[in-house]
Amino acid sequence: MVGTAAIPSFLTRAALGSVEPGSRTRRLVVIFQRGAADGLNIVVPHAERAYYAMRPSINIPAKRFSTGRLFGLHPALVSFQPLWNQRHLAIVHAAGSPDPTRSHFDAQDFMESGTPG
Repeated sequence: MVGTAAIPSFLTRAALGSVEPGSRTRRLVVIFQRGAADGLNIVVPHAERAYYAMRPSINIPAKRFSTGRLFGLHPALVSFQPLWNQRHLAIVHAAGSPDPTRSHFDAQDFMESGTPG
């Protein structure tokens, strides 16, 4: 989380680039996090009671989020908040590949190469 406290300049340039104002050009920026990133504490389902019931000691308190949405960004991702609020940032939970591997390492290799199996 510490590394994501500020949006790196290369990512800003990649996402915004030299798009003309008012243009309909769209870009997809994919960030694949290695390691122990906990998706449910990065993009928190703060309106879901089960989240708090199942994570009594590691949840992010609901009072840290504004109401009106099911999910909210972890407070350490404050630099991404403007993109989130403008709906220019979307997070896809539980994304994977059709390959049935149970190996974390194989799945990671497939995601990085874009070729399941």
